[in-house]
Amino acid sequence: MNAEISYLSSSFRDPSGFLFLENGTLFRSITRLYQQNYDHLMQSGLYNKLVESNLLLPHMEVSLSGKDFDHNYKVIQPELLSFVSYPYEWCFNQIKDAALALIEIQKQSLAFNMILKDASAYNMQFHKGKPILIDTLSFEIYKEDQPWVAYRQFCQHFLAPLSLMAFRDVRLSQLMRIYIDGLPLDLTSKLLPMSTWFNFSFLSHIHLHAKTQKRYESKALPRYSHKVRKDSLIALIHHLESAITGLKWLPAGSEWSEYYNDTNYSQKAMQHKQQLVDYYLVESKPRTVWDLGANTGAFSRIAMHKDIHTIAFDLDPAAVEKNYLQMRENKETKILPLCLDLANPTPAMAGHTKNDFHWLKGGRLILFLLWH
Repeated sequence: MNAEISYLSSSFRDPSGFLFLENGTLFRSITRLYQQNYDHLMQSGLYNKLVESNLLLPHMEVSLSGKDFDHNYKVIQPELLSFVSYPYEWCFNQIKDAALALIEIQKQSLAFNMILKDASAYNMQFHKGKPILIDTLSFEIYKEDQPWVAYRQFCQHFLAPLSLMAFRDVRLSQLMRIYIDGLPLDLTSKLLPMSTWFNFSFLSHIHLHAKTQKRYESKALPRYSHKVRKDSLIALIHHLESAITGLKWLPAGSEWSEYYNDTNYSQKAMQHKQQLVDYYLVESKPRTVWDLGANTGAFSRIAMHKDIHTIAFDLDPAAVEKNYLQMRENKETKILPLCLDLANPTPAMAGHTKNDFHWLKGGRLILFLLWH
């Protein structure tokens, strides 16, 4: 039987490899250009370390033959995700946890003489309740005095949105829907309050970084043109980690985040609603549930406790934040809280929809429109 191969055009930006489907199964081809880096990742112990720490999506190597693969080095089959989400669908602490996870990956990589060449928030996903890196080809062998080429990208994808959410308004995370390559640092600098100019972290990583970026944007600088000692690079990583860790946002004051405390439901009515949800779950036997208008997830968890993977969507950032903090505290792995405005839903991204990722486990889907 001839294999049906479909290439995912959105993955061809990376010369190190590309994604494709064979008879509906997702694979990733690794080119010989990435051979040395891939071998070091696998043989140094870094891959095993990150997988054991639940920081990197695991994969297995497979053998595929044919003219499509003769000139490539390896073919891997990544573990499938239950759901693909976007950074602007995440609440404050989801972005923060993803940032800290990426920082930890960078720290561990340097210990194995590797470095991240990418720091895109779109390379991170929430899998089994935790942020995880899904791009196996983000690593390259560290060279002496090499700067972190992904530093600007990290600031634009993580530090910039988090600082605006913490210092200005949590809803400014939606700017990431417009700026998919990360928030411009000059715009972030203009929007941040004057007080951040007196904080060394934001002065250096946002304000002065924006000015430097503006100064050199018209100049073609060669890669690795500036030498940075490894101890200075490690200090930079720790300084970014400290800046991210220090950012706080408390989910309070919104209309819907306190809904269950202020609800007009009687205890009997609440129990009846819970029984109805339970009944429909038993009858339909879904593998996946989308709870639209989930609030803090009271009804989503009925599905979760039945071992059903549940996506809990809500418009209110404070409600989603509370839901996520509860998920994290209880170490829940079958629920994913996300921000979604049903009147302005998540658009197709960069020429593809979520389904084009093909990282999703198949299964029957039931939608619950729960107006809590």
